[in-house]
Formats: sequence, structure tokens, C-alpha cells
Amino acid sequence: MNLWNIIKSFLNLLFILLMMQTAINAHSTQILTKKIKLETDTVPHISTKDRISEIFRNQKIHAISVYYDNSTSSKQSVLKRPYCPNGFAAAIFHAYNHHQHLRLSPDDIWLTISQGISRHINFNAEKFRNRFVKHEGKILIKIYAIDILSLYDNNTLAGNWPEVVNRLVIETNKYVEKIDLVQLLECDFSTTTSSSLAASRIVLLDAVKSYFDYMVLLLCGIPKVTLEGTLEDWTKIQKKITKLRNLNLELNFWLNRLEPVIQKLVDTYRGKVDEKFWSNIISIMSYGSGGETVTGWISAFFPYDRKGEALHSNFIDLDDIPDGIVEVPFDTDIGLSLKFVAGFIGANQETLENLSSELVVSPVIGWAIVDNETYSSNMDESVLERQHHEL
Repeated sequence: MNLWNIIKSFLNLLFILLMMQTAINAHSTQILTKKIKLETDTVPHISTKDRISEIFRNQKIHAISVYYDNSTSSKQSVLKRPYCPNGFAAAIFHAYNHHQHLRLSPDDIWLTISQGISRHINFNAEKFRNRFVKHEGKILIKIYAIDILSLYDNNTLAGNWPEVVNRLVIETNKYVEKIDLVQLLECDFSTTTSSSLAASRIVLLDAVKSYFDYMVLLLCGIPKVTLEGTLEDWTKIQKKITKLRNLNLELNFWLNRLEPVIQKLVDTYRGKVDEKFWSNIISIMSYGSGGETVTGWISAFFPYDRKGEALHSNFIDLDDIPDGIVEVPFDTDIGLSLKFVAGFIGANQETLENLSSELVVSPVIGWAIVDNETYSSNMDESVLERQHHEL
């Protein structure tokens, strides 16, 4: 890339950033009257969390929007004694009665309107049923969230709740006819924050709750397992691991995690099923930058991650799981540089008659011989000529 292209790229990036900043700072402030003196007295506030706890007394709070909203406009506290429970109205009442500067965003206005639309639809659900859906009664909307939510010891369900809402909206929208409620009711303004977006999506779910029930599924797992081979095969694995220990290859950091897992597999073969053990085979935790960490005893099968870092616990980033393939390069006397490739090629589903014609999922082991470098047709001509004469 030449200097001019670099400069153009920089200027384009600068323009985009300036436009974003302009959108963030855009506003219109107007003097409404000069007859009333602008007051600046403050009154006591409480945290948003405390206010929600007051509204939902004796109910566990699993998540609050302020935990997810990193925008500069994120409001962490609210008036301790508002004029009314409705925050939109309370802000207007307080500004009016205390002669203070009122600030409103398009999100404030549209969310209030959306709530009004939602109430109207719910109060007239059967009258408008055919305008929104084709079915009678309610359809159960189910989404899986095991990858983004986790249940903690205090029975708190935490994780990426905005994405849970988004998934429910996407699935619900598949059954809504004619009217694009998502585009209509969602907050999609230059002022929209992650909190106002999620709130508007929840209003959308509220608008059609007379036609749908919602379920978030967290109990992903393996309902049934078949362990092939004989019991002797499985106990042989245990014996091999013992021999590995005796080689003194400094593998204890790995084998200490692996041995208990193999013992549980042997127990399972014998019919001693530990449901808790199998439910802990995999758990996926998402974190802010978009990455995912895998916990559970599946990690016990890996001494190192993809980058060569030793694993000392059953935690591994999803992207760092080894690819399951090994490569062994070799040369030939005809000028070809090749390599053996072997391991887990992938996984497949199949229906097996000897297993009650049930669909089963299993790893696929395979191997291949491939070039050890990018393919080239420029094989040494002398080698080819020698081959020809030998033939």
C-alpha cells in the first residue's frame, strides 16, 4: 500500500469517527421561557439496582441493564422520591415542579409510544389476532441460551441477557405476519444505547405475549451415550495411563485431571451413571470481547491448548481447542515431500439399527497423505527421466 492510499484510509477513518462523534453529541437546546428562573438544586438519589429491588421486593434480581450499558449516557441512579412510578412522567414532573432543565431523547419518546402500542394490542388481543398471527391460542417460543447464560451457586442466572432478548425477538418474528414489528417498535436512533435497544425489544415481546409463551432453555446436555467395545477395552485405557505415569514423562499435570474422567467412563460402561458428571461435560461462558471459554471435563483430554500453553485446569478458550490432527512429514527419493495426516477429521450423525434406529453422533477418525508444502508441478526433470528409464 503506497503513502497516498494510507493517507486516504486514515482520512476515511477520521471522517467516520467524526461522524460518530457528531451523532453522539448532536442535540438541540432551546430556551422555553425567560419568565421562570432555572433552578439547579439536587435531591437525593438511589442506585438503579436499589430502585429495581424496591419495585420487585422479595424477588431475586438476576440482571440489571446498567451492568451491560457502557455508554457515557448510562444512568446509574434515579430520584429517591419520584412524583410517580413512571420514570418518563417522573422526569417531566420533577423538571416542571422544580423549574429545571429537561432532557429527552428519541428513545425516551419512542419507548413510551411503544409501551402504549403494546398495551393497546394486549387489551385487544383477539380483535387484532389475525393482523399479527395465523395461529389460535399460543405458540411456545423456545431459544437455547446455554452458551450465553450460567447458573451460579446462589441460584442467580447471569450472562448475556441482551442477546437472550435478541434471540427471542428473532424467533418470535418468524411467526408474526404482515407487520414488521421489529422495525416498527425497536429503538434505532443515533441516541440508542444497549439499554434502550434491549428495553424496546422487550416491549416488542410484551406486545405479542397474548399470542406466544416464551421459554429459555438452559439444560443442554447429552441424554444418552453408547460406549463401544468391551469393558476390557475401557479398563485397558486405565492400565495404559498407569504405564504412562510410570514413564516419568512429567505428565502428572495432565493425568491427574484425566484419570478421574476415565474412571467415570468405566463406571458408566458398567451401568453406574453419574448424571451430574455427564451434565458437566461442557459449559460455555461468553465474555465481553466476543470470546468463549469452555469449562467441563472435556478439557481433561487436552494437556495443551492450540498455542502450546499447558492446561492445569478444565478451562480452555473455544478457539484454543487443539484441532485434533497430527502431521508427520517425510521425503521420497523421487523428489516428493509429503506428510502423513491423521486424527479426528470431524463428527457425523447416523442412524444405527443396532441402537434402536436412534440418531447418534460420533467422532470420525481418519488419515490422509498430502503434500508437505504448496503443490508444485516442477518436479525435478532428472528424477522423472530416471523413472521413465527404470520403467
